[in-house]
Amino acid sequence: MSNQEGNRNNLYSFDDYLFVRDNFNYYLDDDFLQTLVNYYVPEEEFENINRDVSALSNYVSFKWKDLANQANELENRMKVTKLKHYNAFNHRIDKIERCLETETLEREIFSLGLFDPNRNTPWSRFVKMFLLYENGEAGCMCPVACTHGLVWLLQKYETNLSPQASKILEYLREGIKGDYAKGAQFVSEIQGGSDVPANLVEAVFEESEGPDGVSNCWRIYGKKFFCSAAHTDYALVTAKPKNTASSTKIAAFIVPSWLPGNKRKEIRNSYTIDRLKPKLGTAELPTAEITYNGAVAYPVGPLEKGLADVVGIVLSLSRLHVAFGMAAGALRVAREASLYAQYRKAFGIPVSSFPLMINQINDLNNYAKRTTAGAFKVYSEYINFGEELISGIRDMEKIENLEERKRRFRLRELIMLQKIVVADEAPKMIRLAISFFGGHGIMEDFLSLPRLHRDAMIMELWEGPRSVLLTQIHRDFQRVAQWYTPEDFIADLLRGADNDLINEYAHEFKKIVSCESLLKNDQETLKICRDWELFSNRLFIAYQEQALRDLNPEVKDLQFSKLLRKFKKIKL
Repeated sequence: MSNQEGNRNNLYSFDDYLFVRDNFNYYLDDDFLQTLVNYYVPEEEFENINRDVSALSNYVSFKWKDLANQANELENRMKVTKLKHYNAFNHRIDKIERCLETETLEREIFSLGLFDPNRNTPWSRFVKMFLLYENGEAGCMCPVACTHGLVWLLQKYETNLSPQASKILEYLREGIKGDYAKGAQFVSEIQGGSDVPANLVEAVFEESEGPDGVSNCWRIYGKKFFCSAAHTDYALVTAKPKNTASSTKIAAFIVPSWLPGNKRKEIRNSYTIDRLKPKLGTAELPTAEITYNGAVAYPVGPLEKGLADVVGIVLSLSRLHVAFGMAAGALRVAREASLYAQYRKAFGIPVSSFPLMINQINDLNNYAKRTTAGAFKVYSEYINFGEELISGIRDMEKIENLEERKRRFRLRELIMLQKIVVADEAPKMIRLAISFFGGHGIMEDFLSLPRLHRDAMIMELWEGPRSVLLTQIHRDFQRVAQWYTPEDFIADLLRGADNDLINEYAHEFKKIVSCESLLKNDQETLKICRDWELFSNRLFIAYQEQALRDLNPEVKDLQFSKLLRKFKKIKL
């Protein structure tokens, strides 16, 4: 009970907390992140990567963080829901107008040449992207993820690409005079996105010359309903190729937003942007409904392989981005919340001293660390295979070396499991972190956590909701039963963990996989489905915890008072 008398001139201030929060360098002041980079990056690369990331962090932690915050202001978020269909001369232009802060941030991020092999190695690319995600999606990281998938799919068929598609790959990967193109992926239609084979958008090869002066080309017809990053230069579009032997199958095409010379004239490639969607999260990112009316398109890979390539490569990379992006955000969320709990006092003592808060802080910090350790471990497996993803299980079964085949299969399943669990946990943990701030936690102009929470809700749905991916994983194990048993999978996945835990999880997983199908509507299947939902979280969290034990970080938790003294000394 306070014995202080009232004072109409309340002198309470947030200044010390803001000073610490706003002077924290995402990389240089985070010993845990530095420990991870040191642990995973090859010794011969560490010096260069550490130097480059240290320099980049000076931008990401301050200037780019401010740009992301400014882009989140309500008037700026509203801009990307409005569309200028016509110019003053009654020409259809469908112009998307974003705020200057987002355009500046995106331009500077893409100037890093993340996918240029002359400028980045696999590890330098990953660590830079991870750092960028500490600022959330911010209207920029979805285009980064989509460009990543688009470049890697084009690279797979690089020797067989048309001259036009080869130039597009060069523009996306190496850039032209310092300018790097940006990509998107338009798969979903009005009937939904998970059931890609049900797509109805058509691709037609037309020999005659169109109004745009192009002949002997593929053209896209139909409507895509959830087109995020609609402002970008190129999109990967799924469509069914008419009048071909694979007319009922999904093919993959790259579609320019503008044909050469037409971007400056604001003449789009025979498609209209019908509407921009007001979304719960990633509100700085324009998401559109688009109708193709004969857009010139270039096929990527064999027409009959489109579905396997899109799911196995493009969507898998997006799922990796969802997971390590959420992990990066978790470090920031846990940091800002736990530091505030140390700063804020109630009943005369820091709220971080109350036992209930101690437990919550420990839960939040453990979540951030194990999620980040797990993300680095999964991505290290991807790098181990030369950043090459196998399109599907049929192609995987062509690998003669059984151990390599199993390891590649584990990566395939890990990517889906990680996406499911991280996307499920993130909104809950951010909500917990928001509670540390009391009423201030829900104020958009007080901190970034409300924005990160809204974005996390989107990540749960991006590239497949939980039920769809759990069904896919279960089906995968049915297909590989002859050469990879559930028991062996668990033993390999959790290598280094307690043997009793491994045996318990192996027994439980075998029971789940032994269910012939998750599509039957009976009581037994309903119970298996419920068990599978619960077990999937426990299984991947066990993987994350083992990744954290492997790291064995000797890192102390951040201390507010110590950081305050450190930063004030630097300022002096």
